[in-house]
Amino acid sequence: MTDPIQDGAPFDDIRALINSVPPRDNDCAEQLETALGHDPLRFLGDLSAPVTWLAGWQGTLRPDITRPLVAVFVGSHGVAQRVLDTDPAAGAAARVKLLTEGPASVRSLAATAEAAFKIFELGTEVPCADMTEGPSLSERDCAAAIAFGMEVVAEGADVLVLGNAGYGAATAAAAVARGLYGGQTEYWAGGSADIAPKRIAAVSAATKLHSDHLTDPLEILARMGGRDISGMVGALLAARHQHIPVLLDGFVCCTAAAILHHINPDAIANCYAAHATREPGHKALLERIGKPPFLDLGIGVGDGSGAILAMGMLQSACRAATTMADGQNFS
Repeated sequence: MTDPIQDGAPFDDIRALINSVPPRDNDCAEQLETALGHDPLRFLGDLSAPVTWLAGWQGTLRPDITRPLVAVFVGSHGVAQRVLDTDPAAGAAARVKLLTEGPASVRSLAATAEAAFKIFELGTEVPCADMTEGPSLSERDCAAAIAFGMEVVAEGADVLVLGNAGYGAATAAAAVARGLYGGQTEYWAGGSADIAPKRIAAVSAATKLHSDHLTDPLEILARMGGRDISGMVGALLAARHQHIPVLLDGFVCCTAAAILHHINPDAIANCYAAHATREPGHKALLERIGKPPFLDLGIGVGDGSGAILAMGMLQSACRAATTMADGQNFS
């Protein structure tokens, strides 16, 4: 029987894009770093690092955040039925309603930050296949989800905040992380007392089923990642090619970044880890991709909330840095 994931070679173009990312503007970053380094009191302290990072990717000596985009991806994963005991499509629909009509903090935080707030639904009504029974997606469907995600930044932005509220996405992300980095399943999967055993069992089963196909990060993504994580891979890849800096939120978003990092570490050089959540495996994943968290506030969701809070601090720091640099006749 033909493996359902092997239906062509649509990943070839994706790999080419990952391996051909453009460089950042090092001159801007280095000049601003030098200017800030002249301050004996270090008034920005550790905020100097993200400010100079932003300068390099925006290509300006006066970085600022005036057109931020908060993009929250939502998908439905077949594995959620066995882990969360809820129909994945119904669960995803409830998440979307919470984000659009309910008391989701991320929406109000985005409004306070004067950021564009968009929800991207990828197959919420048609869940991807249960990864414990077969590949979540075919290679072609995975590539299509990546291509869809690449359209997220089509209208441009000066900072992209990436969040995820997919139903079953945390289980899928744990399986992807386990596939990329190995280790004990319990290291990557977890959750509340009633969910953790089911999540660990599902990730273990998926890892065993796909054990002969864990050498290619994109194949790991297709087999266990689903549409929303694939879409975030596309958004990250497009942002990198357009020099748009990205603030990563929770574990699921960082799993998408890990796919790119595994193929080409420089592909996520434009990404900053906004914060560390309480999600299982998040801090361990940040260590693997070399992204120390900007904040650690004990937030338990990865929908973009923590990244928006970090963005507000970064925006203030940028304006203070510009004032200081101008005082030094910085040009």
